[in-house]
Amino acid sequence: MAKSPTPVRKARRKLIWLLVIIGLLAGGNAASVAFSNGSWTPKLALDLEGGTQIILAPQLDGASSGPTSEQLAQAVSIIRQRVDASGVSEAEITTQGGSNIVVSLPGEPDAATMQRLQSSAKLELRPVLISAAGTASSAATPTPTPTDGSAPAD
Repeated sequence: MAKSPTPVRKARRKLIWLLVIIGLLAGGNAASVAFSNGSWTPKLALDLEGGTQIILAPQLDGASSGPTSEQLAQAVSIIRQRVDASGVSEAEITTQGGSNIVVSLPGEPDAATMQRLQSSAKLELRPVLISAAGTASSAATPTPTPTDGSAPAD
């Protein structure tokens, strides 16, 4: 009859496996630091690291009243797309008081990111002054001719 392992042996075996797993994780982190851009210190988020807060006030052309909630929501989504495209993580974009947009970025953003957030997008349409019918190309597309080796066998 086989003896069942004692509770001390079970505990020792579990402790050894736990130490092996911890060693593998520490070795993986050390390899990441040594061979790539890993770091021993974690990257802190906006709430712990602090950062930059930008308050943007919309300027409407030829409007006497403030922006509508739909316009603010559209501006927030555009700014969120710009922030996501620049690679900044943990950014918070909210509206303040129904007239301002608050952008909170972790760390110190570079000048290009700041300029991208503050710039306004414009779409300008120009009238077509001259239009002409397109000309068809008369050059035929050459097709390959079969060779003796490509003929089907009898």
